[in-house]
Amino acid sequence: MALALPDAVVAIDGDALVCWANRAAERLVGAPEAAWLGRSAFELVHPDDVEVALLSMQSVQGKTVGTPIELRVATSEGWKLVELIGAPVATEGGDLILLCLRDMTERRRWEIATNEVAKFRAVLQHAPTISMLVAADRTVQSTSGALTRLLGHDQEDAEHRPLVDLVVDDDRSLLTDALTEAIGCQSHTGVRAVHVELRFRHGLSGAAVPIELSIVNLLEDPTVQGLVVSGHDITARRLAEGNLHDALSLLEATLDATADGILVVDLAGRITSYNRRFEEMWRVPAHMLAAGDDEAVIGFVLSQLLDPLDFRSKVAALYANPETDVHDTLQFLDGRVFERFSFPQRVDGEIKGRVWSFRDVTEQRRLEEQLAHQAFHDSLTDLANQALFRDRVDHALARRTHLDRHLAVAFLDLDNFKTINDSLGHTVGDELLVQVGQRLRACLRPGDTAARLGGDEFALLLEDVEDREQVARVAERALAAMEPPFRIGGKDVSITCSIGIAFDAAGLGCEQLLRNADLAMYTAKRLGKGRYESFEDGMHAAAMERLDLEAALRSAVLEDEFVIHYQPILELRTGRVVSIEALVRWKHGERGLVAPDAFIPIAEETGIIDAIGDIVLERACEQTRRWQLELGLPDLTVNVNLSPCQLRRASLPQRVGEVLTTSGLPAHNLVLEITEGAVMHDPEGGLASLAALKALGIQLAIDDFGTGYSSLSYLQRFPIDVLKIDGSFVRALEVEQDGSTLPLAIVRLAHSLRLTPVAEAIETEAQARMLDAMGCQLGQGYYFAAPQPAEAIGVLLAADARRLR
Repeated sequence: MALALPDAVVAIDGDALVCWANRAAERLVGAPEAAWLGRSAFELVHPDDVEVALLSMQSVQGKTVGTPIELRVATSEGWKLVELIGAPVATEGGDLILLCLRDMTERRRWEIATNEVAKFRAVLQHAPTISMLVAADRTVQSTSGALTRLLGHDQEDAEHRPLVDLVVDDDRSLLTDALTEAIGCQSHTGVRAVHVELRFRHGLSGAAVPIELSIVNLLEDPTVQGLVVSGHDITARRLAEGNLHDALSLLEATLDATADGILVVDLAGRITSYNRRFEEMWRVPAHMLAAGDDEAVIGFVLSQLLDPLDFRSKVAALYANPETDVHDTLQFLDGRVFERFSFPQRVDGEIKGRVWSFRDVTEQRRLEEQLAHQAFHDSLTDLANQALFRDRVDHALARRTHLDRHLAVAFLDLDNFKTINDSLGHTVGDELLVQVGQRLRACLRPGDTAARLGGDEFALLLEDVEDREQVARVAERALAAMEPPFRIGGKDVSITCSIGIAFDAAGLGCEQLLRNADLAMYTAKRLGKGRYESFEDGMHAAAMERLDLEAALRSAVLEDEFVIHYQPILELRTGRVVSIEALVRWKHGERGLVAPDAFIPIAEETGIIDAIGDIVLERACEQTRRWQLELGLPDLTVNVNLSPCQLRRASLPQRVGEVLTTSGLPAHNLVLEITEGAVMHDPEGGLASLAALKALGIQLAIDDFGTGYSSLSYLQRFPIDVLKIDGSFVRALEVEQDGSTLPLAIVRLAHSLRLTPVAEAIETEAQARMLDAMGCQLGQGYYFAAPQPAEAIGVLLAADARRLR
């Protein structure tokens, strides 16, 4: 019977697979049954109607006969509109659903063509927007197909149910309020839509779908008599809004996290946005920004600037030329410094406003200034360093335009600073340099420059000098400033300085000016220190001569140009020679025999004295040992002078020991003479050096005793054997009324300390007798014999040896 029915009938199983179809179904589809048996029935349904069909299949299983629905199916002639009714059927093979399909295509075309209402219903049924008619009791009367397509609800199930049943629980109150508001709208107020956004529950997945509803009250319209509710899915909009919100939040967080303050204004200069850093940097009160009072904000900003008028003028120029970019610096009254950047704000190529960016570079500028200061200032004294000093001298020379105005450079070198550094330590030495720099600053006029060139060397640049006397007064103030002791670490430290002054002259450059000041300073050193000297033309020649002398000295060491002369030391009462003093001479190729006073100071300053001292020590010990053996004088002693530089050599004791071993001279026959000044500048260090030498078994003598500043307590501690009375006291014996007082005191002091006194520079018989009467056993001088070469002294010693035998 079913085979002969005029309507198409199809049977599907629980999986929606086609199990059977009648001939009318074959004619409708345009394909034999065998072609689509076992296929999913949903493959024949239009994609837009699949969800409606699915819901219909689910709902029909609980009904005797399902509600007719309209959908489109695929046929050999294209898509056809069919009316579908389904009913469940139980069979031996299992539960099936019979679907009855009636072709409505031509009928709907005729209805639509002849009936506007039908056309409107067709359009409404397939519209993408959900449309519903809701009664005054808020139940759904009818719906459009979009309810199924968008929300997965069976239209039949939805109808005659409260509309709130379709909404998620949390949003029901929103819908209730919206419906109440719409119902409250009276007809005389005109038609007004009530809008609300809420979430509907999807009929299949149960997911919440955001829908925007528009509710229009047509309850009093006799043709409608209900609430017309339309809605559309706003999922995409919500997603876009969420993405936009996230993007804006990210942008805002990024801007707030930047180190720069950002301010955006429109073309009229009104503030449109800013970040937190702008608020912090400009310290604008939050209430002022929140109030949108641009004038108040601008006034607050200007009140902080060092030059507010310049700020205003530049801003006005930018607004007059909106295409312009700007980058400059803002100085604040409190010392802050901001970099300012400004660019036009473009939207789709059109300028809409201006973006200001502010960067706080205060610390960066301070660091740059600090680095620049460090690059041109001495790190210890904070005076100008050599680079800055030279630069200022160059500029001062370039600026000198008036012939009656001059400039001068003064070089200062601390006298005996190395001794203080070695004896008291570098910490004390550094503090001394700092205090010297402070005192020098106080000596200068405004506009003058004080610099530390390195070590203990300082320099002064005096500009706009009227005459040489003005510079001399500055030099005298500097010398006077060094006179009061420096208080360092609870101790008083005294020091003097030597100053050299050079004046500018026509054609004189920076290098020559500095060189002249340096030469004048060394002249002051040679003339006694603690004084100043002005450059004279002859100083350059003297300096060149000094350089030549230094070069010749170095060559003399290599060429073995040094010879040793010896002066005997005798017993004053018997005339017996007990010792000889070795005195070095330089046998110069052109100058002849050069006395030590002419080259020893240079040798000490240049360090050549170490090599010369080794030569003297070696030859004197070797020669003395030969005389002991050849002349039968086993007790003959030799005196060798040590310079302060040699005494400070840590390797000196080892070197002396090597010479004694090599020469074979017994240690007790060697006397090393040291000036009292050499040990008293560093008493503790001197004591250690003397103790190490004494441990070798040699004797030690203090030379020129009485001319220095010996301390009796230190003299008692020093391992000294001999005190040599300076020749100036010996010469005073016959010419001064009280000339014998000091030599007698020295002799008595020596005896009380169990030391041997030796008088130097005895030139007359009377001097010898007086010294002998005082108890001074030994003496030397021209009265007995002048320093002579070894050959002549050998003859003298041989005669003395024969006389003693």
